Amino acid sequence: MPFDQGNITFRICRLPQSMPEDAIEKFAALVAPPLEDIQDEPVWGWVSPRHLLDTRIDETTIKFAGHYHLCLRQAERKIPASLLTAECRMVELTRMAEKDVDHLNKKERRTIKEDVKQRLLPQMPPQLTGVYFAIDNSEDLLYTTATSQHQLDLFLSFFSKTFGFEPVPLTPDLAASELFELDPTAVPSFSITPEIHPDENSGTLGRNFLTWLWQYQEEHDGALPPSKLGDFSFMLDGPLAFVAEGAGAFETSVKKGLPTISAEAKAALTTGKKLKSAKIIIARSEGDEWSFTLDADEFIFRGMKLPEGEALDPISIFEERMTNIFIVQSVFFGLYQKFLAEMTDENKAKEYQQKAREWVKNREAK
Repeated sequence: MPFDQGNITFRICRLPQSMPEDAIEKFAALVAPPLEDIQDEPVWGWVSPRHLLDTRIDETTIKFAGHYHLCLRQAERKIPASLLTAECRMVELTRMAEKDVDHLNKKERRTIKEDVKQRLLPQMPPQLTGVYFAIDNSEDLLYTTATSQHQLDLFLSFFSKTFGFEPVPLTPDLAASELFELDPTAVPSFSITPEIHPDENSGTLGRNFLTWLWQYQEEHDGALPPSKLGDFSFMLDGPLAFVAEGAGAFETSVKKGLPTISAEAKAALTTGKKLKSAKIIIARSEGDEWSFTLDADEFIFRGMKLPEGEALDPISIFEERMTNIFIVQSVFFGLYQKFLAEMTDENKAKEYQQKAREWVKNREAK
């Protein structure tokens, strides 16, 4: 889904350099080809965000309020497996009747299949899919709906083909190094479970952050320090997904009732599990509210709901939405920076570990 409507699922990338002045011309040079040229192999190309058939790439279709907004379209023709099987069988039965035999050899069946594919393929409508993205030129940030590794690899490869450089996905490790110039291996990974030795490595960087965020929220009642963007608070809610590496039941999902204070959540924490995903609600004193489910392993924001806007025309709506996305990612990475700073301070890290182990041990469950 494009960034100008509805709830949006995306990840954030950092551009290693600013977009060139001739960016629109470079996008237009690799515009998606006509559908009549599409065969059985996937073909990629840029289109405008208006729809997957809009190959008009210019200032009026892809540039809004200091952002580029486009879609990488994939197109290919496919024959449904059931149709291909039926068509091949019809030809095979006819051929066997002509030869007065009860079967055909593998070579003949293979030839029939290739002939049927060549006959049917031009009749099949192209199947279209798209990866949308928006580039904040003032911050050198790129937001993309490419959330699976396959989608991301295709998108990054084609972007690099277009511009000669590749955006850097801000995963937990890369965000630490790219945004805060911090070696992610310098962040300790320790246990906060009372029954497990405190020095035992536990959880990935992203899972430790999300679990830290939960404890921080309960300790500070969700209040965040004042910022230039306003006064914010946040709340962590279910569904919750807990994960621990090792043998046995290593993944737990808690959805019903009050997940954060449930017996299942306490049990997960006391067996050494860390949060892998959770719903996060961020609110600002002005009445604005953002909600999304965070994938802590990749820093993917799923189903983000933005504050209700007041803009009416399409360009203003897009600008308002991108401003709200920038605000929430600023708050999010501000929290992540605070986590990294505390975890790389030996005294603060030990203090957190002690508090967190007491937090797990003494929390009430319903």
